[in-house]
Amino acid sequence: MGKNFQRWMDLLNEALEKMGRPQATPAMLKERLENAGFVDVQIVTGKQPFGPWPKEKRMKTVGAMVMLNADTGCEAYGMAPFTRILGMDKDEATKTCRDAFADIKNKNYHMYTPL
Repeated sequence: MGKNFQRWMDLLNEALEKMGRPQATPAMLKERLENAGFVDVQIVTGKQPFGPWPKEKRMKTVGAMVMLNADTGCEAYGMAPFTRILGMDKDEATKTCRDAFADIKNKNYHMYTPL
């Protein structure tokens, strides 16, 4: 994973924790569903690539769509938490978001997220 994208993720997670809204994990979601009365809840995971680096055609398409979303998504998801919760100035937050997207575009980084 690119160091800039990793920093973006770490900062976002830090802000979410400070807000009392930690990032949802499969275990957390399973527990909530079971507490709501659902039974036999199973966790099924897959991979979502960031960028069109996978060799398999379908995953390459998925990765390209994720990269298109990340073009605006890094700033859309990062600016408010970074400036309002973590106290970054606008320029630093903008640079952090743009650097994270640059890592996503970098074909040398084969990043993905579990779903």
